[in-house]
Amino acid sequence: MEIRCEQDKRLSDAERAVMEYINAKQCVMELLSIADVAEGAFVSNATVSRAVRKCGFSSFSELKFRLAEDAKRNPQTYEMNRILSKSYTECMETIRRLDIDAVIEIAARLRRAKTVYILANGLTALVAEEFAIQLQCQKISVNLISDSQMMKKLDLLAGPEDLVVILSVKNSTPELGIGAGLARQRGAAVVSICCTRGTALDEVSDLAVYGYTQSIYTNRMFGGTSRLGLMIITRTIAEYLWTEAEDLG
Repeated sequence: MEIRCEQDKRLSDAERAVMEYINAKQCVMELLSIADVAEGAFVSNATVSRAVRKCGFSSFSELKFRLAEDAKRNPQTYEMNRILSKSYTECMETIRRLDIDAVIEIAARLRRAKTVYILANGLTALVAEEFAIQLQCQKISVNLISDSQMMKKLDLLAGPEDLVVILSVKNSTPELGIGAGLARQRGAAVVSICCTRGTALDEVSDLAVYGYTQSIYTNRMFGGTSRLGLMIITRTIAEYLWTEAEDLG
């Protein structure tokens, strides 16, 4: 439902910005605090409270409750809001967990490496392929390896001047860790970008960054785990490299 205010309770420009923001973000309102809305609308918490009361709600909490109840009466809207809320959570949790210093260090290592070997399999290889193209566009030498047998022969490829980057949601493929271990034996550095802590990748990685993932649908062939967290991290690294290159000249 679109929230409107009575004519005799005119909103200021700031209050109108609040309600426009709330109407635009109804699909994720259950995840937002009053501070989130204030930040998104570029106003104070007090302005949010005032705008909400002018529109007939006793508090911000009541507004959120009414929106949730209204969505439940429309199954299609409710399901869409649930799906979008999961995507929002993945984005926000990945950003919250991201180690900025580690991202900057990864970018520096990518720039210094003679050759970058990106290891990924299954649907994650599609994320890795886009990441590889983004790096190649910045004149970084990249080889994408998605074949499990090739991963087990990485010691024949990687050397001391090279960097191995592993993309994985849960590290459910043993060959990823095997390849990383072989590369380290040859003196190559290893970076892992994963959405699960405490896997074997932690032990063989010189540097690791972690995103957040959720189950999104049932798929017997590939599973239903989202790779949005991996996409956010690789996009962040690639864009940081572009920005760094522009700053240098």
